[in-house]
Amino acid sequence: MAAASNADIAIDRSTGRLIVGGWRQRALIGALDTYGALSRPLMQRGLYKACRLVGSVAWTGQTAQIALGPDAQVSFPASDPYWNRMLLRSYDHEPEMARFLRLLASLDYGFVDCGANIGYWSVFVASRAGGGKPVLAVEASAPTFALLAQNVAPHAGKVNAFHRAILDRSGVEVRLNAAAHEARGIAADDEASDGESVISIAIDDLLEEQGWAARRLVVKLDVEGVEREALAGMERALRDDALVIYEDHGSDASHGLTRHIIEERSLAVQLLLDDRIVAISEAGELDAHKRDRTKGYNLIAMKKSSQWPEIITNQALAA
Repeated sequence: MAAASNADIAIDRSTGRLIVGGWRQRALIGALDTYGALSRPLMQRGLYKACRLVGSVAWTGQTAQIALGPDAQVSFPASDPYWNRMLLRSYDHEPEMARFLRLLASLDYGFVDCGANIGYWSVFVASRAGGGKPVLAVEASAPTFALLAQNVAPHAGKVNAFHRAILDRSGVEVRLNAAAHEARGIAADDEASDGESVISIAIDDLLEEQGWAARRLVVKLDVEGVEREALAGMERALRDDALVIYEDHGSDASHGLTRHIIEERSLAVQLLLDDRIVAISEAGELDAHKRDRTKGYNLIAMKKSSQWPEIITNQALAA
């Protein structure tokens, strides 16, 4: 992996080896890792809180880095429990997403990362592990965007980052809510704001501006409650057979977003699982799969006449 000269803690995810850090970091990571392994039968309940406690007590002001491959490093505040779980062998961040993107690694496509956060998936897709694809990474929160820009900088020839909010139309100034970064999004009219504002952009407009309108596209939507608006802002891309990756959260027993996508948008939907991809013909079928209320479940959506099912099958056969 590349040298982690600016990190206080660094882990190679492929081996679990501590690259940077002393015995205290090793001991704390080991203790958290043990808890993560023991709590697997309970869907790792309490791991986030344990990582938050250790982060706030022992790692405040420190930087952590994880290597996803020899050319893919992602840095973040070590105190951040959403990301510092990735220092543990026992925790894996969206393995079904990694499996799917590896499946597409030999395919020629452009990746649009909407709600890119610190750039985890942007870096993965731009690196050798993801096939070295071109990426447009969009993040609304200024502090998070700063981390995104830092993480994608080594991939400047592949990744373009934009400090914008995804919406159904461009040029609108919107306020962000005060939620933690992993849940931060556009504030509703009656919702508290953290005082931050940002200008919106529609996906179709972004694609036109960047000369991507004719590309084969995979669009990841992680835009915290404005997925419907995001879809309305990419009508042209959907007609042109863009594949959309979106999240249906385990806490939503009604599967509202998937219901909207199937019933109102008439798109075909498939659920990404760790070991397979399952077609979902009606939203209620997710009852059999959404067992963890704290987890987001990744699905893909495409037009019903899409070439993507055949493409995905061919990629799986060739793998």
